[in-house]
Order: sequence, then C-alpha cells, then structure tokens
Amino acid sequence: MTKTIFSYLTIFIFTFTLFFILQGYGSFKKLSFQDSYYAENNLDKSFFKQLNSNFLNSSEIMLSAKRFFYDEQFKLAIECFNFFINNYPDRVDSSVYAFLAESNYETNQIFTSEIISLIDKSLYLDPSDTRALSLNGLRFFKERKFKDALKNWSIALENSSNLKEKESLILAMNLALKELNK
Repeated sequence: MTKTIFSYLTIFIFTFTLFFILQGYGSFKKLSFQDSYYAENNLDKSFFKQLNSNFLNSSEIMLSAKRFFYDEQFKLAIECFNFFINNYPDRVDSSVYAFLAESNYETNQIFTSEIISLIDKSLYLDPSDTRALSLNGLRFFKERKFKDALKNWSIALENSSNLKEKESLILAMNLALKELNK
C-alpha cells in the first residue's frame, strides 16, 4: 500500500517537475491571470444577480457603479446608475446624473437628448458640478459654440480641486480660444 502511494507521489512530482521545466513559470502566471480574469467576470454576473435580488444597499450599488465607470465598463456602469436612480431617488445627487451622462457619452461618443437631459438635471442640482460642466463644455465645443464651452469650462476650472482635471480644462480652454480666434 505504501509502495503504491509512494509511486503515485513520485509520478506526480516527476510530472510537475517536467511541466515546470517545459512550460516554465510563465504558464503559472498566465493561469493565475486567467483565474483572476474569470473570477472578475463571474463577480460582475453575480453582482447583477444580487442587484436584482436587492441584497445590496445604496452605497454598495453606487460604489460598484463608480468601479465599473473607472474600469471603463460603461454599459455595466449605466445599469448600476439607472438602478440606483430608480430604487433610491432620495439619494440621487448631481454626481449620479453626471456619471450616468458621461457613461452614456463614452458608450456612443455622441450627445443624445438623454445625455443633455442628464447634464441639465445634474447642473440643476449643483450648478458647480465639475463633471457635468466639463461634459457640457465638450458638447458646446463639438457644436462649435466656443463661448459657451469656455463659460462651462471656466466654471468647472474654478470649482475643481483635482490638478489633473484643471490641467485638462486649461488645455481644452486654450483649444477653444484658438478656435474662437480663427
């Protein structure tokens, strides 16, 4: 009995060593990446099962929506933001509408009437919401309404505390000024 266990163990160690020599450490790293990738995708699926079963509270939904947004999974972010708006209307603030508007814009790269309405709702709730102002400025810039774009971006610049956002706004404003002076 111990001889068979010993021989199976020897075969296993030999096979493992042979695999490691032929395939190398990179295969283990690749397998680890695949496991984490599939785990993340399954997490997203299980998240929406929980979302539909009302297992998550409003804070968890909002954090998940922002996670999807920053991971550039805009369709998932849109679902979360819409769920949040429909189920927790008393917790909706300007940032929710601004994030939803930007998620919709990033999905199609066009300004629809729905996106404009979301921007307007956001600015109604907070006229200094930098995300909504920046997006609104971009809309005006694309419509070649450079003065309106500059107005929105200057208000956003005034209210922003993020240095990278300020740099981006200054670059956009310089571009709008160049177009305005043509």
